[in-house]
Amino acid sequence: MSRPARIALVTLAVVAFGVTSVLVARLLGASTAARDDVTELIKLQAQGDAVGVVRRIDGCRADPDCTARITAQVTRLRTTGRVQIVRVDDVANLSLGSHTDTARVVWKAGARLPTVQCVRVRRAGNPVAGYDVDVVSLSAPIGREASCPG
Repeated sequence: MSRPARIALVTLAVVAFGVTSVLVARLLGASTAARDDVTELIKLQAQGDAVGVVRRIDGCRADPDCTARITAQVTRLRTTGRVQIVRVDDVANLSLGSHTDTARVVWKAGARLPTVQCVRVRRAGNPVAGYDVDVVSLSAPIGREASCPG
Protein backbone atom coordinates (compact mmCIF):
# COMPACT_ATOMS: atom_id res chain seq x y z
CA MET A 1 0.00 0.00 0.00
CA SER A 2 1.37 3.40 -0.95
CA ARG A 3 2.14 6.05 1.66
CA PRO A 4 -0.73 8.41 0.57
CA ALA A 5 -3.20 5.52 0.77
CA ARG A 6 -2.03 4.67 4.31
CA ILE A 7 -2.33 8.31 5.37
CA ALA A 8 -5.85 8.49 3.92
CA LEU A 9 -6.84 5.26 5.69
CA VAL A 10 -5.46 6.45 9.04
CA THR A 11 -7.19 9.83 8.60
CA LEU A 12 -10.48 8.09 7.82
CA ALA A 13 -10.10 5.87 10.92
CA VAL A 14 -9.39 8.90 13.14
CA VAL A 15 -12.42 10.77 11.79
CA ALA A 16 -14.66 7.69 12.24
CA PHE A 17 -13.41 7.29 15.80
CA GLY A 18 -14.08 10.98 16.53
CA VAL A 19 -17.63 10.87 15.14
CA THR A 20 -18.39 7.66 17.06
CA SER A 21 -17.04 9.21 20.26
CA VAL A 22 -19.28 12.28 19.88
CA LEU A 23 -22.36 10.12 19.28
CA VAL A 24 -21.61 7.91 22.31
CA ALA A 25 -21.06 11.03 24.45
CA ARG A 26 -24.49 12.38 23.45
CA LEU A 27 -26.11 9.06 24.28
CA LEU A 28 -24.45 8.91 27.70
CA GLY A 29 -25.30 12.57 28.29
CA ALA A 30 -28.99 11.85 27.72
CA SER A 31 -28.87 9.02 30.27
CA THR A 32 -27.16 11.32 32.77
CA ALA A 33 -29.79 14.02 32.15
CA ALA A 34 -32.57 11.49 32.83
CA ARG A 35 -30.93 10.42 36.10
CA ASP A 36 -30.45 14.07 37.12
CA ASP A 37 -34.13 14.86 36.36
CA VAL A 38 -35.27 11.91 38.48
CA THR A 39 -33.01 12.96 41.37
CA GLU A 40 -34.19 16.58 41.24
CA LEU A 41 -37.85 15.51 41.16
CA ILE A 42 -37.44 13.36 44.28
CA LYS A 43 -35.60 16.15 46.12
CA LEU A 44 -38.34 18.67 45.29
CA GLN A 45 -40.96 16.22 46.52
CA ALA A 46 -39.14 15.61 49.82
CA GLN A 47 -38.75 19.36 50.34
CA GLY A 48 -42.51 19.80 49.93
CA ASP A 49 -42.32 21.79 46.69
CA ALA A 50 -45.54 20.60 45.00
CA VAL A 51 -45.43 23.38 42.40
CA GLY A 52 -41.88 22.38 41.43
CA VAL A 53 -42.79 18.71 41.14
CA VAL A 54 -45.89 19.43 39.05
CA ARG A 55 -43.85 21.73 36.79
CA ARG A 56 -41.25 19.01 36.16
CA ILE A 57 -43.76 16.32 35.15
CA ASP A 58 -44.62 16.78 31.49
CA GLY A 59 -48.32 17.60 31.06
CA CYS A 60 -49.17 17.49 34.77
CA ARG A 61 -49.78 21.23 35.14
CA ALA A 62 -52.57 21.05 32.51
CA ASP A 63 -54.22 18.02 34.16
CA PRO A 64 -56.18 18.88 37.34
CA ASP A 65 -56.23 15.22 38.46
CA CYS A 66 -52.46 14.94 38.14
CA THR A 67 -51.91 18.25 39.94
CA ALA A 68 -54.19 17.24 42.82
CA ARG A 69 -52.64 13.77 43.14
CA ILE A 70 -49.08 15.10 43.11
CA THR A 71 -49.90 17.92 45.56
CA ALA A 72 -51.41 15.44 48.03
CA GLN A 73 -48.48 13.07 47.56
CA VAL A 74 -45.90 15.83 48.11
CA THR A 75 -47.72 16.92 51.28
CA ARG A 76 -47.69 13.32 52.56
CA LEU A 77 -44.01 12.69 51.72
CA ARG A 78 -42.59 16.06 52.79
CA THR A 79 -39.75 15.54 55.21
CA THR A 80 -36.86 17.31 56.83
CA GLY A 81 -33.28 16.30 56.57
CA ARG A 82 -30.91 15.84 53.69
CA VAL A 83 -32.35 13.72 50.88
CA GLN A 84 -30.18 10.76 49.90
CA ILE A 85 -30.81 8.90 46.68
CA VAL A 86 -29.93 5.36 47.69
CA ARG A 87 -30.47 3.74 44.32
CA VAL A 88 -31.82 4.47 40.84
CA ASP A 89 -32.54 1.51 38.58
CA ASP A 90 -33.35 1.33 34.85
CA VAL A 91 -32.98 4.96 33.79
CA ALA A 92 -29.76 4.54 31.82
CA ASN A 93 -31.18 2.79 28.77
CA LEU A 94 -28.68 3.15 25.96
CA SER A 95 -30.96 2.70 22.95
CA LEU A 96 -30.11 5.03 20.09
CA GLY A 97 -33.60 6.37 19.38
CA SER A 98 -36.50 7.64 21.39
CA HIS A 99 -37.35 5.58 24.43
CA THR A 100 -39.62 5.63 27.49
CA ASP A 101 -38.48 3.80 30.60
CA THR A 102 -39.44 3.55 34.25
CA ALA A 103 -36.82 4.23 36.89
CA ARG A 104 -37.16 2.62 40.32
CA VAL A 105 -35.88 5.12 42.86
CA VAL A 106 -34.99 4.34 46.46
CA TRP A 107 -34.52 7.43 48.61
CA LYS A 108 -34.43 8.44 52.23
CA ALA A 109 -34.24 11.58 54.30
CA GLY A 110 -33.44 12.01 57.95
CA ALA A 111 -34.31 9.05 60.15
CA ARG A 112 -37.23 7.79 58.05
CA LEU A 113 -37.13 4.40 56.38
CA PRO A 114 -36.34 4.35 52.65
CA THR A 115 -39.11 5.27 50.24
CA VAL A 116 -39.39 3.55 46.86
CA GLN A 117 -41.11 5.19 43.89
CA CYS A 118 -41.35 4.74 40.14
CA VAL A 119 -40.53 7.62 37.81
CA ARG A 120 -41.40 7.31 34.12
CA VAL A 121 -38.91 9.11 31.86
CA ARG A 122 -39.19 9.75 28.11
CA ARG A 123 -36.15 10.42 25.98
CA ALA A 124 -36.87 11.67 22.47
CA GLY A 125 -34.38 12.26 19.71
CA ASN A 126 -31.24 10.64 18.40
CA PRO A 127 -27.47 10.97 18.86
CA VAL A 128 -27.08 13.18 15.78
CA ALA A 129 -29.79 15.76 16.53
CA GLY A 130 -29.60 15.40 20.31
CA TYR A 131 -32.10 14.29 22.92
CA ASP A 132 -34.90 15.87 24.95
CA VAL A 133 -35.55 14.21 28.29
CA ASP A 134 -38.90 14.58 30.10
CA VAL A 135 -40.34 13.08 33.27
CA VAL A 136 -43.84 11.86 32.41
CA SER A 137 -45.05 10.42 35.73
CA LEU A 138 -44.23 9.93 39.40
CA SER A 139 -45.86 7.08 41.31
CA ALA A 140 -46.99 6.95 44.88
CA PRO A 141 -44.59 5.00 47.11
CA ILE A 142 -44.47 1.26 46.45
CA GLY A 143 -43.26 -1.58 48.67
CA ARG A 144 -39.55 -1.58 49.45
CA GLU A 145 -39.06 -4.87 47.61
CA ALA A 146 -41.57 -4.16 44.84
CA SER A 147 -40.69 -3.66 41.19
CA CYS A 148 -41.97 -0.91 38.96
CA PRO A 149 -44.41 -1.87 36.21
CA GLY A 150 -42.84 -2.36 32.76
